[in-house]
Order: sequence, then structure tokens, then C-alpha cells
Amino acid sequence: MKAIWTILILALMSFSGLAASEFDQLKALEEQGLQNPDLYYNLGVTHWQLGESGMANLYFLRALNLDSAHKPAKENLNYVIALSQDRDLYPQRLFLLQIFWEVYDFLSLNRMALLTLLLLLITVLSLSWLMHYDPDKERGFPSLIFSICLFMLLISTALLAVKAYRHAHNSKAVLIQSQADLRAEANPKASRVAAVHEALILIVEDSREGWSLVRLPDGKSGWIESKAIRRVLP
Repeated sequence: MKAIWTILILALMSFSGLAASEFDQLKALEEQGLQNPDLYYNLGVTHWQLGESGMANLYFLRALNLDSAHKPAKENLNYVIALSQDRDLYPQRLFLLQIFWEVYDFLSLNRMALLTLLLLLITVLSLSWLMHYDPDKERGFPSLIFSICLFMLLISTALLAVKAYRHAHNSKAVLIQSQADLRAEANPKASRVAAVHEALILIVEDSREGWSLVRLPDGKSGWIESKAIRRVLP
């Protein structure tokens, strides 16, 4: 499916007369309502080449929101983060936790849905086997198989629900200004909590009157002007 979308994007870029440059062609595709991780990835790369690291991270995150297994977008996002001035704000994950998130990201929304359907089928088959098992024989083994399948199905269903919710309610945002101040209150005269820089990834917790309450990667919270950030979900 990704290859089909890539071919479609390249074809539209070749034949579209909406813009002369590659960047304008990509933006035209986005404005037409096309939502595709490869399109967002290419827009991110183009913004990076233009020196706009904040917009680059924004589009890499949009690509990953559609397909968490998009490897180029993830690699480029990590690359931009490693070069940012606020790279020390991102906490280092423990080894086992890092493995878990790698697996979680690899199982994109579509893959997770397919896995859940497969586990549902296996669970139904194991239940049927248990129900039709010879009553004169020990039922421990088929009961164990059914319990394992049911447990894995519940875990997969829960992860699918979480991934679907995060996909539809992504609260991440990116700082697109070269620098901004994090304030203790939604007031330009309030005390400064921290100074943050372009491309920093934030979590938006609230918004009011041109200000957004955001949380930094290190857990610190504060208010920032909404015009300084761009949300992953427009």
C-alpha cells in the first residue's frame, strides 16, 4: 500500500501544473486533502533542507501519527532531535522500555488491527477445540491454550484501542519559532519557567486566549504563546 501511495505522489508531482517547485507540488498535494506518511515525510525533509527544523519535526510527527512504523520519518526525527539545543530535555528510556516502544511503534495501527483479528480467530478456534474436546480426557492443555490466546487477545485489543485513541487525539506539538519563553501563567509578564528552542516537541494540555499550557519532554509544564507552536493534528 505504501508503494502505491508513493507512486501516486510521484505521478502527481510529475504531471501537476499547480506549482513549479517540488516543495510547492508537495504542499499542493497536502492542500488537496491527501494524508499519506510518505507525503508528510517528504515535506519534512524539504523543510529541513530549507533550514526549518521545527516544521521538519512537525511533518515527521505527522507521518508517524499515520504510520508509527515509518522508519525514515522516525530516523530523521531522532536526527533532528539529536541536533537540537534542547536535546538534553528528552529523557533516556530504560533498555526494556525502549524495546517495548520499538515493538509498539513497529505495530502500526493497521498491523495492530490485523494482529487483533488474527488473535480473535485463534481464540475462537481454541475455544471450539476446548468445547469439543473428548470429555474423558484431561482438559488441562486445551484450557491452557485457550487462556493464553484469550490473554493475548485482550492485550492486543487494549493496545489497539490505545493506539487508535492516540492517533485520533494526538496532543503533540512542535515549537516552530527559533526561541520562546515558557511562562508560569498565560501572561507575557509572568515569570519565566524556561527558555525553549525551535523543533522542541511538546504536549499540549490546555489552551486559552492565544496561550497553550504545554509539557516539556522532561515533565516541566508552563504556558507558551499558541502562535509559537504548531500541533501535529491541525
